[in-house]
Amino acid sequence: MASEPEFIWFDGKFVKFDEAKVSLMTHALHYGTGIFEGIRAYNTGNGLSVFRLADHVRRFFQSARIYRMELKYTEKEITESILETVRKNNAGECYIRPLAFYANTALGIHPREPKISVAIITTKLNLYLGKEGGGARVKISPWRKIDNSSIPSMAKGTGQYLSSYLSSHDAKMDGYDEALLLDKSGFVAEGPGENVFTVKDGRIYTPSLESPILAGITRDTVIKLMEKTNPVIEKRIGLSELLTSDEAFFAGTAAEITPITEISGYRLSSAEKGSVSLKIREEYFNTVRGKKPVDKDWLAYV
Repeated sequence: MASEPEFIWFDGKFVKFDEAKVSLMTHALHYGTGIFEGIRAYNTGNGLSVFRLADHVRRFFQSARIYRMELKYTEKEITESILETVRKNNAGECYIRPLAFYANTALGIHPREPKISVAIITTKLNLYLGKEGGGARVKISPWRKIDNSSIPSMAKGTGQYLSSYLSSHDAKMDGYDEALLLDKSGFVAEGPGENVFTVKDGRIYTPSLESPILAGITRDTVIKLMEKTNPVIEKRIGLSELLTSDEAFFAGTAAEITPITEISGYRLSSAEKGSVSLKIREEYFNTVRGKKPVDKDWLAYV
């Protein structure tokens, strides 16, 4: 479960969490006009480190550009503010949420004189998905992933996650842990907040970026970790391919690497001893906790 921090960084200064307030007329509250990132900090042998911070901040600004949001800070300033927020809260291992949104208070879809607020929040986030030592039961969602021609999936816009809410809520009402969305043509897209990988005969597959999916940083991490030993094949994945896979797993900053044990009643071996999914999960945690050599830009020490 998540917990409240003592301080948040809000429009250039630290304020007590309970004192950070916005108007009920805030544009983003009415129209979903915001962007965000999800980032994690992990304990390593050399201290606390934020994993792939530079890549997350870069994507934050990419999302801002797509949604025509002029942030009044540089990437360097946001990076330094994230690290300082973690320090000020003595956060330890934590989840970090940079958020930017239209703070205008006049009704109307188009904010004529844009006012952008930026906040950085840290929180504790335990196991996000599935069961400790196990995996997640997943339902194919009746809701389709929004196509790129409608909403840009390469950006993390707050409003577009209404689709994620609908699919996840539907799955949980039916007793599943999470949903899995198909695109408008019936090919595999992603989870409500996670990329998906499948395994067949030891080979690893994931939907290509032609699909309406987020170019996930955890997705990219898995691809890079596997490129020398078992290269990931990026392709369009049909529903029948998915349901006849040996294994599948979710990958995302919050979900980390979560084996999928069942998809709409079809059982998978993802969480069984010796599975590819569990080996990748071990490789991932060894990476984020600094137990193996990685690209020097991947670990930003607090």
